[in-house]
Amino acid sequence: MARIEPLHTEVDLSSRRGTIRFRSRIRGADRHVFAVDLYSHLRERHPETHVGYWVFPLPEGEAETTLGIDLRTIGPESVWRETTGGGRQAAVDSWSNPDYVFDPVIGIQLVLRSAEGEVLENRFVTGKVADAEVLRSYYHRVHAAHGYTPSEPFLFELHAAMLAKLEPIFLRSIPAGGRVLDAGCGRSLFTEIRPDWPFTIVAGDVDYDLLASRRAEFPQVRWLVADAYPLAFKDMSFDALFAGELVEHLRDPRPAIAEFRRVLRPGGTLVLTTPNRLRLANRVDRSERPYSPDHLSELSYDEVRALLVENRFEIRQATGLHLELLLNWLSPLPKLDRLQRRWNRPWAIPLIRLLLAAGALAPRYALDLVFVATRR
Repeated sequence: MARIEPLHTEVDLSSRRGTIRFRSRIRGADRHVFAVDLYSHLRERHPETHVGYWVFPLPEGEAETTLGIDLRTIGPESVWRETTGGGRQAAVDSWSNPDYVFDPVIGIQLVLRSAEGEVLENRFVTGKVADAEVLRSYYHRVHAAHGYTPSEPFLFELHAAMLAKLEPIFLRSIPAGGRVLDAGCGRSLFTEIRPDWPFTIVAGDVDYDLLASRRAEFPQVRWLVADAYPLAFKDMSFDALFAGELVEHLRDPRPAIAEFRRVLRPGGTLVLTTPNRLRLANRVDRSERPYSPDHLSELSYDEVRALLVENRFEIRQATGLHLELLLNWLSPLPKLDRLQRRWNRPWAIPLIRLLLAAGALAPRYALDLVFVATRR
């Protein structure tokens, strides 16, 4: 029996340096190969998004190991094993990409193989590069390449289900004639749901070119170049605020929730959507894989609730989208949703829609969360 167990789920690599600690339980250590493999999260294309791999021997039996990481210069010495006396044990084999361009999230994979090369275990640790320049560079590359328009069946259906869920929430929660702020709006989901609303929409984002193109198409919306945090508005300026898939992009969502409250009038409504850090796949996998390469601060269902209550919001509704029931439950490899991977095909659309709706039955385990709360 072989086992690799990370002792923490994430490491801050904003300074390009960090440490990873894990526990191993190996029988026949000479018949196993252990490697630390670093890729841009969810963009695993060799060699351009591959930081590198470093191979180390592991001791027989149970042991705890600390690995040091220094990616300020990427090379054979960028990852090492720390020895008992404070020294460094170099990798016995490695490959690295000195031209790697950093993404906000690096997937640190602790991979155990048999001597024949079969993957026996692959444990995931999130490496977060919370750097403003890295984020800007990442978004520039994404927009230049393909943007965010969903194309695969699952993403398209998830987007459509979110729009269908939000429309009645907006109509019920935002008073006619009121003002709503779409913070970090992007294309603005308001405009993707319908062209006319009985209230005024103020949509703010930092991407000037995107806002200019949306203004030309939807002149009835007040498009503003504005940060999502801190908000450039006076206290109690809005009757409602929509934070759609926003807080997970921030280095720390806590002060942002306080800002949302500040610009809302008493009794004003906050509608917040965000991926669930502890969705079913992550719980089963005992990991915290971000849903996207730029998600620095995903929150769990309970964490969102606690933050809202802490900031004196009264929660009116808490629901979810999609349950990842079709996992590779029995495999020792990472637990992945087949509907988002191998079965992401048109024939699976009825099943996708069924499990998207099932997220409302168990929002604590859902892939995406939707909260509606009012300012006290």
